[in-house]
Amino acid sequence: MIGGAGGWGGRPYLGRLRREHRNVRRSSSSSSSGAGPSGRASYLEKVAGWEGPLKAGLTSGALSAVGDLLAQALISQAASREGSPLPAYDPLRTARMAGYGFSWYGPCQYYWYNLLDWLMPVKNTTNFLSKVAANQLILAPITLSTVFSYNLALMGKAEAIPNKIRDDLWPTMQNGWKFWIPAASLNFYCVPLKYQVLYMSACGVLWTAYLSYTSNMPTPSEKAAAAAPAAAPVKKSCCSGKCK
Repeated sequence: MIGGAGGWGGRPYLGRLRREHRNVRRSSSSSSSGAGPSGRASYLEKVAGWEGPLKAGLTSGALSAVGDLLAQALISQAASREGSPLPAYDPLRTARMAGYGFSWYGPCQYYWYNLLDWLMPVKNTTNFLSKVAANQLILAPITLSTVFSYNLALMGKAEAIPNKIRDDLWPTMQNGWKFWIPAASLNFYCVPLKYQVLYMSACGVLWTAYLSYTSNMPTPSEKAAAAAPAAAPVKKSCCSGKCK
């Protein structure tokens, strides 16, 4: 679809963009008087009710659990290939990731994508690029910082949160761009709004597997402690038959 006659490079698509641009100009001039409180009210009406965020939370929670199961299975498989001891399955880790998806990530996506659709309802190139950029530059750092903080806090390592974010946020964001920019592009361009949370959560199974692995990596202080050589025992000096 991308690059074909009906995609980015085709004349029919460019013609449709021109028509949509004219329609947006007309609608913006006619509805400018309705901006402000009424505009905010329209967004609140769009996301009113508990069914939407609950469904998004249940979907994201279930897929987050699947992602963690995949991560732990891959870690065990890698250990088996290397001849290392197989790590035991950690059900609390799976529960943490499921709770994160249910309580925060799923509902957050629900409100976020509805907000983007409310702000930029027309499918055109400018809105498409703006949505992808907003997803990666605004939502991504918030999501990553939250999942790092959430996991460390529940593991009793809240004091390591600042170092974890400082050391791992930027590399994880870079890896996320490689995965999520193509996925988000398809999401905003091809997927209807009512399926966007489901689609992104399905893509998120693989991403959650990576996030679960990254979130449970040793903290910087733990890495330093493991790399530091063991302190040599202090030798006692003896003089005239007496040890001091």
